[in-house]
Amino acid sequence: MNCCMKRDYAAASDHYIRIAIGNSRWPIGATMVGIHERSAREKIHTNNVAHVMNDETTRKYLTSFKRLLTFCERHHPTG
Repeated sequence: MNCCMKRDYAAASDHYIRIAIGNSRWPIGATMVGIHERSAREKIHTNNVAHVMNDETTRKYLTSFKRLLTFCERHHPTG
């Protein structure tokens, strides 16, 4: 919120993404591309990963923050 109050919306958006997604790797694409199974395939599934967005209350707060950030960007531009 401090970045948002300073009208530094790029930094506020970066902080939001860092909180919501984090720095962990996300599997993109097919997990089974050949005839052999990947050795670390069982680590990909979401039930093994503790993530911020898995909690309903935290997800609602982060969604509210993103909506507030978008509102501030539209009604108080940096121009």
